[in-house]
Amino acid sequence: MSTTAAAHTVTAHGADVTVDDEGVRVRRTPMGQTLLPAELRISPADLRGWYHHAPTSDSPGWIQFSSATPPDNAVLRPVRGFPATRGASNIVVFGPGQQEQFSQVHQLLTNLQSGVPLDTAPASPTAPGDTGGATTAGSPSAEPSQTAPHTAETGASGKTAKAEKPQQTWQRVAAPDTVPEPNPAADANGPVFGQNVTVTGDFAPYEKGEVWDMIADAGATVGKNVTKKTTLLVIGEWGSVTSKEKRARELKEKGQDIALWSFDELLSALGKSRRPDLDEVKGTSAPF
Repeated sequence: MSTTAAAHTVTAHGADVTVDDEGVRVRRTPMGQTLLPAELRISPADLRGWYHHAPTSDSPGWIQFSSATPPDNAVLRPVRGFPATRGASNIVVFGPGQQEQFSQVHQLLTNLQSGVPLDTAPASPTAPGDTGGATTAGSPSAEPSQTAPHTAETGASGKTAKAEKPQQTWQRVAAPDTVPEPNPAADANGPVFGQNVTVTGDFAPYEKGEVWDMIADAGATVGKNVTKKTTLLVIGEWGSVTSKEKRARELKEKGQDIALWSFDELLSALGKSRRPDLDEVKGTSAPF
């Protein structure tokens, strides 16, 4: 039986924000409910990203959710200035001095979208007062600052993950802003043609965008999240089971026809050889 990661709840200004594998839940305080609905829920599949403005010691900040199905009274364009946040159902406000709470929610959302464990720590602080563009799946506008490094644990492919600088790992696993379109001229008899494919984890030395490109080039549709449309999840190395893998296994237990492949299985199916990393060819005459 699969397990669900523990929920993380952070108290903002007039609301509690909970993030877990099921998505985001915002519960307003009685005072907050005088202007806004008591609760806002956004599933991982529905969460497109978020705009954000970090608080400082003497000024408020906010996170503005962008979802595929906006709630009533949502503001779709990024707001500028604290008064513009009033009465917007898709905005959570952080009071002056709540920099830590803001950073916690921002990181939890980033981890949720990236498919890494929610407990993964950030890699560099978000600049106070920084207003970013919509942060999309796994692609934070403010670079995270301390992603937990790989541990010497065995991942889905059976290989031992190597320790590495946290920031390098984060940059490689972050999802690009643009999802490639499936190649209509690909071999229709190919192993992934026409499938809905999502990836999770680390595919060193490949970046996630490169993995997306090879999947799309083979005629498959790339998905940022595991949904009821997903037919294949490709699992890279990681120190623990990611939220995407947990979700895929849950759907599989419920009868969804979804396959779980290691990255080596994907490469083999596509007739490709794994590119060596720099450590493997350093000091040799092999091209890299």
